[in-house]
Amino acid sequence: MDAIDTKELIDFLTRGEKAERLEKYFREVERKKGKVFLSNYTLLELAYLLEYGLGIDRERVTKSLRTILEDRLFKVEAKTELEKALTLYMQGMDLLEALKEVQRERAGARRISL
Repeated sequence: MDAIDTKELIDFLTRGEKAERLEKYFREVERKKGKVFLSNYTLLELAYLLEYGLGIDRERVTKSLRTILEDRLFKVEAKTELEKALTLYMQGMDLLEALKEVQRERAGARRISL
């Protein structure tokens, strides 16, 4: 299994100079019934760059990330947690903070405030 990084995803989503090669690569992986690994860090960085770097609104960022999460081509780390975090993100929470909140709840940990 291969992994893909944020810069390639951004290039693919914005139809950059590598987009055609990435599309060809993705089709080949699909043909072989393979997967492309995406870490939760890659998706957090992608969301940040889309929102703050490219000025894309949260609704479109969420839609893009959900499309990636639902695509069988990708093996996404912590997929269920990211799906829950996207709900909190759409309610106004920062995506990183939302993911930490979901992970904290899953672990049954109490947030401390000193």
